[in-house]
Amino acid sequence: MLGNQRERLPDVGSLLVVGSGKGGVGKSTVSVNLAVALARAGASVGLLDCDVYGPSVPMMLGVRKRAASSGFRAMLPLAEAKNLAPEKKIPPLTRYGVRVMSAGFFIGEEQAVAASSDMLGLLIRQLLYSVDWGRLDYVILDLPPGNGEPQQTLCREMALDGAILVTTPQDIARIDTAKALAMFQNADVPVLGVVQNMDGLLCPHCGERIEIYPHSKEVRTRLDQVPVLGSLPLDPMAARWSDEGVPVAISMAETPFGQAFCTLAREVLARQQTRNSSNE
Repeated sequence: MLGNQRERLPDVGSLLVVGSGKGGVGKSTVSVNLAVALARAGASVGLLDCDVYGPSVPMMLGVRKRAASSGFRAMLPLAEAKNLAPEKKIPPLTRYGVRVMSAGFFIGEEQAVAASSDMLGLLIRQLLYSVDWGRLDYVILDLPPGNGEPQQTLCREMALDGAILVTTPQDIARIDTAKALAMFQNADVPVLGVVQNMDGLLCPHCGERIEIYPHSKEVRTRLDQVPVLGSLPLDPMAARWSDEGVPVAISMAETPFGQAFCTLAREVLARQQTRNSSNE
């Protein structure tokens, strides 16, 4: 019943979130490359960077805004308006076939944002409605770390069709991922699965897999029951391509790292198709 009270984003097939309880595990890397891989698979895709304090998506897609903004140029939409006229909506940027919006488009990349934390949910929800997304199969929300805002507002007020959790192998990351899992499950948001990032290093010389982070031996009952959608190895070239603004789903498409995102995209497409069929 609660899900029926939540709002759906007009003309969007599925609204997906990529999250984790911990920062630095690669949520933005997964969000960007999943969006690109879905687009390359034929889906129409939008991507919203929900991290106001530390947006990473613009740089990963080659959009740089080095100068600080001031005045109206630094203002983010906060008005309570869900039915904006088309001419008042913000046009997204299109990068690698994905329609993209980020707070990083409004502010300089080294400029601090002083937005109140309790307003972040309202800000992100309004950004969702303020962007002229058009008709899309998917909009992916790259969430900030933690389980506070904007997660709480989005879980309470938006009809989220699926959550993808990102973790790393060690238990310190899995603990926080388990908390994020509990948050989504308690809010009746379907959890599609977990992506395990930084799962070993592929030697650039011999191709041998080297374990960098110790794999947790702790049982996390809820987390261990969630399907693993993909396992992503560390690759030094991936960081270089991300800094240059070229997603590895394109620049490293034929490598194990790039292929992992193709597999992830197929898993997401299959799970959403199955879910949509069961709801018909």
